Amino acid sequence: MAKLAILLTLISLLPFLCNSFSTENPTDRKILVLLDDLAIKSSHSIFFKSLQTRGFDLDFKLADDPKLTLKRYGQYLYDGLILFSPSIKRLGGSLDSAAVLEFVDTGHDLILAADWNF
Repeated sequence: MAKLAILLTLISLLPFLCNSFSTENPTDRKILVLLDDLAIKSSHSIFFKSLQTRGFDLDFKLADDPKLTLKRYGQYLYDGLILFSPSIKRLGGSLDSAAVLEFVDTGHDLILAADWNF
């Protein structure tokens, strides 16, 4: 019952998360979306569509993709990161917790989805 209450609370916060990115100039906002599997893209399509209609360019990739990187030649490739991959033990490519923290510390956006099953 408690898990259901938590889930309903998180779902009710979803519209606020849609507005969490800066709307100053969304036409040049490229967002990397990391997923457990590509089925999440369709199950959360309303959320992703709301971001796309606001002008965000979403780049969907699997979280364990060995070619993942946030930076190339010292420049960030993305303005934001959405992690919808709670079951992944380790991110692919050059991504690790230090890289994600550096990304956020330099002023970039992050939305993180978590799983409450420990």
